[in-house]
Amino acid sequence: MLSRPDTLLEVALAVAGGATLIVFAVALQNFFVQPPVLTRMQRFFQDLSVVVGLTHGISLLLLDTANAAWAGIGVGMYSVALALFLAAIEAARRTPMTRTFVYEPRCDRILNTGPYRFIRHPIYLSYSIAWMAAPVAMHSPILGLTAVGMITCYVISANEEERRMLLGPNAVAYRVYQAATKRLIPFVF
Repeated sequence: MLSRPDTLLEVALAVAGGATLIVFAVALQNFFVQPPVLTRMQRFFQDLSVVVGLTHGISLLLLDTANAAWAGIGVGMYSVALALFLAAIEAARRTPMTRTFVYEPRCDRILNTGPYRFIRHPIYLSYSIAWMAAPVAMHSPILGLTAVGMITCYVISANEEERRMLLGPNAVAYRVYQAATKRLIPFVF
Protein backbone atom coordinates (compact mmCIF):
# COMPACT_ATOMS: atom_id res chain seq x y z
CA MET A 1 0.00 0.00 0.00
CA LEU A 2 1.21 3.51 -0.80
CA SER A 3 1.97 5.85 2.08
CA ARG A 4 4.86 7.81 3.43
CA PRO A 5 7.16 6.62 6.22
CA ASP A 6 5.11 7.16 9.37
CA THR A 7 6.94 5.23 12.07
CA LEU A 8 10.42 5.82 13.40
CA LEU A 9 11.62 2.52 11.91
CA GLU A 10 10.18 3.36 8.49
CA VAL A 11 11.94 6.73 8.59
CA ALA A 12 15.16 4.98 9.69
CA LEU A 13 14.76 2.53 6.80
CA ALA A 14 14.30 5.35 4.29
CA VAL A 15 17.30 7.24 5.69
CA ALA A 16 19.52 4.13 5.81
CA GLY A 17 18.53 3.12 2.28
CA GLY A 18 18.90 6.63 0.92
CA ALA A 19 22.30 7.10 2.57
CA THR A 20 23.54 3.77 1.24
CA LEU A 21 22.40 4.51 -2.30
CA ILE A 22 23.99 7.99 -2.16
CA VAL A 23 27.32 6.62 -0.90
CA PHE A 24 27.30 4.00 -3.68
CA ALA A 25 26.56 6.67 -6.30
CA VAL A 26 29.25 9.05 -5.02
CA ALA A 27 31.80 6.23 -4.92
CA LEU A 28 30.96 5.26 -8.49
CA GLN A 29 31.87 8.77 -9.60
CA ASN A 30 34.88 9.33 -7.34
CA PHE A 31 36.49 5.99 -6.57
CA PHE A 32 35.97 3.63 -9.48
CA VAL A 33 37.86 4.03 -12.75
CA GLN A 34 35.56 5.15 -15.54
CA PRO A 35 36.59 4.16 -19.06
CA PRO A 36 36.51 6.95 -21.67
CA VAL A 37 33.89 5.06 -23.68
CA LEU A 38 31.39 2.51 -22.39
CA THR A 39 30.36 -0.52 -24.42
CA ARG A 40 26.65 -1.10 -24.96
CA MET A 41 26.57 -3.68 -22.19
CA GLN A 42 28.42 -1.40 -19.78
CA ARG A 43 26.07 1.50 -20.60
CA PHE A 44 23.03 -0.78 -20.26
CA PHE A 45 24.16 -2.03 -16.84
CA GLN A 46 24.96 1.49 -15.67
CA ASP A 47 21.52 2.74 -16.77
CA LEU A 48 19.83 -0.33 -15.28
CA SER A 49 21.58 0.32 -11.96
CA VAL A 50 20.27 3.89 -11.93
CA VAL A 51 16.71 2.74 -12.66
CA VAL A 52 16.85 0.03 -9.99
CA GLY A 53 18.38 2.46 -7.50
CA LEU A 54 15.67 5.04 -8.14
CA THR A 55 12.98 2.36 -7.91
CA HIS A 56 14.30 1.17 -4.56
CA GLY A 57 14.75 4.72 -3.27
CA ILE A 58 11.23 5.79 -4.25
CA SER A 59 9.82 2.56 -2.81
CA LEU A 60 11.42 3.38 0.54
CA LEU A 61 9.44 6.60 0.54
CA LEU A 62 6.13 5.30 -0.79
CA LEU A 63 5.60 1.68 0.23
CA ASP A 64 4.69 0.32 3.63
CA THR A 65 7.03 -2.05 5.39
CA ALA A 66 5.78 -5.55 6.23
CA ASN A 67 5.99 -4.67 9.95
CA ALA A 68 8.37 -3.09 12.46
CA ALA A 69 10.55 -6.19 12.78
CA TRP A 70 11.09 -6.40 9.00
CA ALA A 71 11.79 -2.66 8.85
CA GLY A 72 14.44 -3.14 11.55
CA ILE A 73 16.00 -5.99 9.60
CA GLY A 74 16.09 -3.75 6.52
CA VAL A 75 17.85 -1.00 8.49
CA GLY A 76 20.35 -3.59 9.72
CA MET A 77 20.94 -4.86 6.18
CA TYR A 78 21.61 -1.35 4.86
CA SER A 79 23.96 -0.71 7.79
CA VAL A 80 25.91 -3.93 7.14
CA ALA A 81 26.02 -3.19 3.39
CA LEU A 82 27.34 0.32 3.97
CA ALA A 83 29.93 -0.78 6.57
CA LEU A 84 31.18 -3.58 4.31
CA PHE A 85 31.33 -1.27 1.29
CA LEU A 86 33.31 1.39 3.17
CA ALA A 87 35.69 -1.23 4.60
CA ALA A 88 36.29 -2.63 1.10
CA ILE A 89 36.85 0.85 -0.33
CA GLU A 90 39.34 1.59 2.45
CA ALA A 91 41.20 -1.68 1.82
CA ALA A 92 41.36 -0.90 -1.92
CA ARG A 93 41.98 2.83 -1.78
CA ARG A 94 45.38 2.63 -3.48
CA THR A 95 44.18 0.22 -6.15
CA PRO A 96 42.38 1.38 -9.29
CA MET A 97 39.06 -0.45 -9.18
CA THR A 98 36.77 -0.72 -12.19
CA ARG A 99 32.99 -0.71 -12.26
CA THR A 100 30.84 -3.78 -12.78
CA PHE A 101 31.40 -5.20 -16.30
CA VAL A 102 34.33 -2.81 -16.87
CA TYR A 103 37.57 -4.79 -17.10
CA GLU A 104 40.03 -2.19 -18.39
CA PRO A 105 42.30 -0.83 -17.12
CA ARG A 106 43.15 -4.27 -15.87
CA CYS A 107 43.67 -4.62 -12.13
CA ASP A 108 46.21 -7.34 -11.43
CA ARG A 109 46.77 -6.54 -7.77
CA ILE A 110 45.45 -9.13 -5.34
CA LEU A 111 43.71 -7.41 -2.46
CA ASN A 112 43.93 -9.36 0.79
CA THR A 113 43.34 -6.86 3.57
CA GLY A 114 40.13 -5.74 5.24
CA PRO A 115 37.13 -7.77 4.05
CA TYR A 116 39.25 -9.10 1.16
CA ARG A 117 40.90 -11.42 3.71
CA PHE A 118 37.68 -13.46 3.75
CA ILE A 119 35.92 -12.84 0.43
CA ARG A 120 37.16 -11.88 -2.99
CA HIS A 121 34.29 -9.55 -3.91
CA PRO A 122 33.14 -7.64 -0.81
CA ILE A 123 31.90 -4.69 -2.86
CA TYR A 124 29.56 -6.97 -4.82
CA LEU A 125 28.40 -8.50 -1.54
CA SER A 126 27.69 -5.05 -0.11
CA TYR A 127 25.67 -4.12 -3.19
CA SER A 128 23.77 -7.41 -2.99
CA ILE A 129 22.87 -6.92 0.67
CA ALA A 130 21.69 -3.38 -0.06
CA TRP A 131 19.51 -4.48 -3.00
CA MET A 132 17.90 -7.16 -0.80
CA ALA A 133 17.16 -4.81 2.12
CA ALA A 134 14.07 -3.13 0.63
CA PRO A 135 12.42 -6.36 -0.61
CA VAL A 136 13.02 -7.95 2.80
CA ALA A 137 11.63 -4.96 4.71
CA MET A 138 8.62 -4.50 2.43
CA HIS A 139 8.01 -8.07 1.25
CA SER A 140 7.85 -6.71 -2.29
CA PRO A 141 8.13 -9.35 -5.03
CA ILE A 142 8.89 -6.67 -7.66
CA LEU A 143 11.78 -5.26 -5.63
CA GLY A 144 12.90 -8.83 -4.96
CA LEU A 145 13.06 -9.54 -8.69
CA THR A 146 15.13 -6.42 -9.31
CA ALA A 147 17.47 -7.44 -6.51
CA VAL A 148 17.90 -10.96 -7.90
CA GLY A 149 18.61 -9.47 -11.34
CA MET A 150 21.29 -7.16 -9.97
CA ILE A 151 22.87 -9.92 -7.87
CA THR A 152 22.99 -12.15 -10.95
CA CYS A 153 24.88 -9.40 -12.77
CA TYR A 154 27.42 -9.19 -9.93
CA VAL A 155 27.99 -12.94 -9.97
CA ILE A 156 28.53 -12.86 -13.75
CA SER A 157 30.96 -9.94 -13.47
CA ALA A 158 32.82 -11.58 -10.55
CA ASN A 159 33.25 -14.74 -12.63
CA GLU A 160 34.70 -12.72 -15.51
CA GLU A 161 37.01 -10.75 -13.20
CA GLU A 162 38.33 -13.99 -11.74
CA ARG A 163 38.76 -15.55 -15.19
CA ARG A 164 40.86 -12.54 -16.21
CA MET A 165 42.93 -12.69 -13.02
CA LEU A 166 43.70 -16.33 -13.76
CA LEU A 167 45.00 -15.32 -17.19
CA GLY A 168 47.16 -12.52 -15.81
CA PRO A 169 50.67 -12.31 -14.42
CA ASN A 170 49.53 -13.18 -10.86
CA ALA A 171 47.58 -16.31 -11.82
CA VAL A 172 49.43 -18.64 -9.44
CA ALA A 173 49.12 -16.24 -6.50
CA TYR A 174 45.45 -15.71 -7.35
CA ARG A 175 44.79 -19.47 -7.25
CA VAL A 176 46.31 -19.54 -3.77
CA TYR A 177 44.11 -16.59 -2.79
CA GLN A 178 41.04 -18.36 -4.19
CA ALA A 179 41.81 -21.44 -2.12
CA ALA A 180 42.02 -19.33 1.06
CA THR A 181 38.86 -17.24 0.52
CA LYS A 182 35.27 -17.48 -0.62
CA ARG A 183 33.90 -15.61 -3.62
CA LEU A 184 30.98 -13.67 -2.13
CA ILE A 185 29.68 -15.13 1.12
CA PRO A 186 32.17 -15.67 3.96
CA PHE A 187 32.66 -19.37 4.83
CA VAL A 188 29.98 -20.42 2.30
CA PHE A 189 30.44 -19.37 -1.36
